[in-house]
Amino acid sequence: MKKGWVVFSVLLVVAAAVLLYAFRDRIFVKKVDDGGDESGSSEESVATASEFPLKRGSQGDKVTALQKYLNSVLALAPLLDPELDVDGIFGDKTAQACATAFGEPVCSEANYKAYVEGKY
Repeated sequence: MKKGWVVFSVLLVVAAAVLLYAFRDRIFVKKVDDGGDESGSSEESVATASEFPLKRGSQGDKVTALQKYLNSVLALAPLLDPELDVDGIFGDKTAQACATAFGEPVCSEANYKAYVEGKY
């Protein structure tokens, strides 16, 4: 009976390793440089600057899209964090999920474009 548990445990670890390898691009976050162009004075850059980084207290469509993305990432590793409510309000759970996904409790414009919008 003990041998069966050992075999089961080994198979479980191997399966987890295969899943982590297969979904590594969606689980582990690459650092993205946003270029740091400070010279732009268009209305678009002004509007973007006021929205990012998404952080506690941020609200709107971008937060909703971020929460949907984070739920898709958390679904791959359900033991990490509970599923987020997709309500468009950046609260404590969203900050915790960002810290897990991005390494910090906020979402920069570069991370948003790279991961949520899928523009690598």
